[in-house]
Amino acid sequence: MSAVLSAPPIETSLETVPAPPPRRPRVLLVGSAFAAVASSMVVLTMLAAYLQIRGDRIDAGVTALPESIVLPLTPGNMGLLTIAMSAFTMAWLVHSLRNDDRKHAYLALGITILLGGAFINATAYLYQQIAMPLTTSGTSGLLYAVTGAHLLMVFVGLVFTAVMGFHALGGQLTGRDAESMTAAAVYWYVTVAVYVAVWYGIYITK
Repeated sequence: MSAVLSAPPIETSLETVPAPPPRRPRVLLVGSAFAAVASSMVVLTMLAAYLQIRGDRIDAGVTALPESIVLPLTPGNMGLLTIAMSAFTMAWLVHSLRNDDRKHAYLALGITILLGGAFINATAYLYQQIAMPLTTSGTSGLLYAVTGAHLLMVFVGLVFTAVMGFHALGGQLTGRDAESMTAAAVYWYVTVAVYVAVWYGIYITK
C-alpha cells in the first residue's frame, strides 16, 4: 500500500510536450494578392490610355466628350462614399472573425455586401444618366471599358467575400482560420484603392 502511495511523480520535459499544429501555407492569401495586383494593373492601364487619348483630344482643340453628354459627379461621389465605407466594414468583418465574434461578423458581412451592391447600383445609374453610345467619341468606349472593368473587380470581390462568408456561417473561419477572409479583404482593399484612381481620373479631372 505504501509502495503505491510513494510512486515517483511523472516527469515532464520539453521533449514530451506535443508540438503546436503547423501553420497552413498562405496559398489563398498570396494568390488573392497576385489576383488583386493583376486586376488593378488592367484597370489602371486602361485608365492611363483613357487619360492619354482625352488629353490628346483636348490639346487638338476637340472636347473629350460631346457637348451633349454631361458626366454627372453625384453618382461617382456616391460610389466613392459607399465603397469607402465598405472598406471599414470589411476590416470589421475580419476583426470579428479573428476574435470569434460571430454575431458582429455576420452583421459586418451583410453590410459589406449591401454597400458593394449599392456601388454597382450607383454606377448603373450613371450609365443610365449619360446614355452615351460606345462610338460617340474616341473616349466614350474607353470610359465604359474602365468603369466596366472596375465593376467586374467589385463583382469578383463580392462573390469572393460571399463565399468566405458561407464558410464562416459553417463555423470554419474563426480565430487563426480567418485567414481566408483576410484574403478576400486584401482583394477588396485593392478594389477600393483602384476606384479612387478611377474616380479622380474620370469624374474629377473631366
